[in-house]
Amino acid sequence: MQGEGRNGVDSGISREELEMSVLKETSIAVGEALEINRVFEDTMDILARRLHMRRGTLVIHDECSDELRIAAAHGLSGAEMRKGRYKPGEGVTGQVVLTGKPVAVEDISKHSAFLDRTGARKAEKLRDTVSFVCVPIRSDKEVVGAISIDRSFTDNITLEKDLRLLQIIAALVGQAMKINRMVMMERRELLAENMRLKKDLHSRYRFGNIVAASSRMQDVIATAATVAKSNATVLLRGETGTGKELVAGLIHYNSNRSEGPFIKVNCSALSENLLESELFGHEKGSFTGATTQKQGRFELSDGGTIFLDEIGTVSGRLQVKLLRVLQEKEFERVGGVKTIKSDVRVVAATNADLEAEISEGRFREDLYYRLNVIPIFIPSLRERREDIPFLVDFFLEKYNRECGKEVSRLSREVLDMLLKFPWPGNVRELESCMERAVVLSHSGTITPALLPVSVRSYTRTDDAAPRPGLKGNEETDARQFIENITAKGSGKNVYEKVMSGVEKILIEQVLAKHAYTRTRAAEELGISRNTVRNKIKELGIEDKTSPKGAKG
Repeated sequence: MQGEGRNGVDSGISREELEMSVLKETSIAVGEALEINRVFEDTMDILARRLHMRRGTLVIHDECSDELRIAAAHGLSGAEMRKGRYKPGEGVTGQVVLTGKPVAVEDISKHSAFLDRTGARKAEKLRDTVSFVCVPIRSDKEVVGAISIDRSFTDNITLEKDLRLLQIIAALVGQAMKINRMVMMERRELLAENMRLKKDLHSRYRFGNIVAASSRMQDVIATAATVAKSNATVLLRGETGTGKELVAGLIHYNSNRSEGPFIKVNCSALSENLLESELFGHEKGSFTGATTQKQGRFELSDGGTIFLDEIGTVSGRLQVKLLRVLQEKEFERVGGVKTIKSDVRVVAATNADLEAEISEGRFREDLYYRLNVIPIFIPSLRERREDIPFLVDFFLEKYNRECGKEVSRLSREVLDMLLKFPWPGNVRELESCMERAVVLSHSGTITPALLPVSVRSYTRTDDAAPRPGLKGNEETDARQFIENITAKGSGKNVYEKVMSGVEKILIEQVLAKHAYTRTRAAEELGISRNTVRNKIKELGIEDKTSPKGAKG
């Protein structure tokens, strides 16, 4: 290895060559590093290697604490770096940052302002002459830090050259800090804009817990909001799991009854006698087990709203009592004779075909007309697929909060599966699917493996339609190709070998047809240009493109 020359650098090159080499390396480091801390570290590494400095520091001004702290260093331990904190104006480095003027010290042992707060120079000051150079780092004319180096003193000419070189390097670092600051500001603005857009989407498409990005659901919401201001009876129609209870809640909480009770009854969950007692209450001793008087749901709903889910399952006898409540706003408890008045608004829901039930004699026509004052039809999820991405976001947010997780991403493949699936259980089934995915996820990302088998394995009817087959000579050639492969004792993975061979021939022919222009070939094949590129490499297809690279 060559020795160190008089200037403290490799004797094999001149000072001018050294400076050009240092500046070139620093420029590359500044241009290539994506993180500002990497710029700091690379700069100190270059100075350490090329100038043979004993130690060096790059300090930055922390505006929050109004302190100078070491961001990168050479020749200092972690403990020494942590000690190196100054106020602007303290010591030589603090003076450089405060005044913006560079300093070159021949001998640090004779400089009264030199603090040596890191404690790294105590022994050296006694046995050797150590020089110190410190220059300010500027960004937009503002001093934001400083770079300093310690070297064995050679002569004043070398000291001046070190000062000049360090000033140029500090200018490069300052430019990198300016660009980093601009990027960070732009990133914050983009994040703020993203948050604003998300909030806008939430306010636009969410109504309480109802997601309504589709025009059909927005019509439902608009109708419900209009109807809420009245006392009219509402009949919600739609499949199970479409969100009828949520719409009923929207009607209640946007009405002038919102301060009153909102009571929900699932009419299909109870037997006839239990449902009668639940709706109208009972007197003590009216039947076995009636040890006390009980108020019914209609009585408890006075001044508010009662939601009767699955109204189509109510027996004929109870239909008569319901008709009276709707018409007269009065009823008697089971086993009682006292007439009870109740000012209650009825919102009913059903997934049954009530018109068919009427024709079969299972549902009273007069009750139907009393319930069907304002009918609202809620579409199934497969009829409002544009709501699915928003529902997914809603359920991810909900179950992340409940499970204490941060699952926030799903692949395009997963979203495609969710959009294709018919969701016979509607929104309720999608919610269950997303809850499962959040609970099972360990990576913060939802993959196809986390979806139920029914979703993963589903193929849409139109996707499963018979594909056009081969005809005549085409089929003969294809059979011959397959026989040639299988006749060679191909062993395992015959399917993969045949399909790879066919795929290779197909892509080769389409590429040749389009003069090896990948974009056009991709369009005819119905795959992406990137997939074509990958297949060329994977299948060993000869790339007959120009020397400058692929076409298209």
